[in-house]
Amino acid sequence: MMRTDNDNDDVVAPVEDGVPPLIVSDEHVVYRDCFAADYTVFECQATVRDTGKTFRMHTTQVNDGRTGAVCIARLESADTDEHTEARYLIARHWRISTHAWGWEFPRGMGEEHESAEETARRELKEETGIDAPLECVDVIQHIHADTGVLRDSIAIAEITVTDADIDAARPVKSRTGDTDWELRNAHWVDANTLRAMIADGEITDGITLASWAIHECREGAAQRK
Repeated sequence: MMRTDNDNDDVVAPVEDGVPPLIVSDEHVVYRDCFAADYTVFECQATVRDTGKTFRMHTTQVNDGRTGAVCIARLESADTDEHTEARYLIARHWRISTHAWGWEFPRGMGEEHESAEETARRELKEETGIDAPLECVDVIQHIHADTGVLRDSIAIAEITVTDADIDAARPVKSRTGDTDWELRNAHWVDANTLRAMIADGEITDGITLASWAIHECREGAAQRK
């Protein structure tokens, strides 16, 4: 049972879901591109349980359904005092889907036999040259970018980065140029700057926005304890 306007208690009671309203059958692949992102389209027949009405529906999957990762890289400088806020890595990406640049957290697809933590660590290194230790990677939650049509799962990983990690990455970037051709203009910004960018509509990537919202909620909950 969810909370109603007449409830005075802010705690949301546990929900016991009943029988799904749709019966799914005859699911099969109608398109598959085995190259690049291994993009697959499924078609199924859905039947409304209460009325018996049927319709066709399509869902999609990439990378054979392996879990991807988005990186919230957090820099806590050893040279600052306890009152100095941490900074977070945000970067410009070019996306074919929008034909535009946009601010995003680093992210990417998982590889076979790779944990979510390993995916996050690898993606951060590939995009920025920063090679953070695996023990500094903390997967805080999994999300689905669009439950209406996308099957894929994305791990939100918080990665603690030090000044030494950044210094070690600079020679790599100086030898090879940008470590990822999609990424330009990476910047470390504090939380207030990120909030202002979101409020001003400068960040429009849904995965980045969802990841930051979860991070903010967890930070707030930790401070209230």
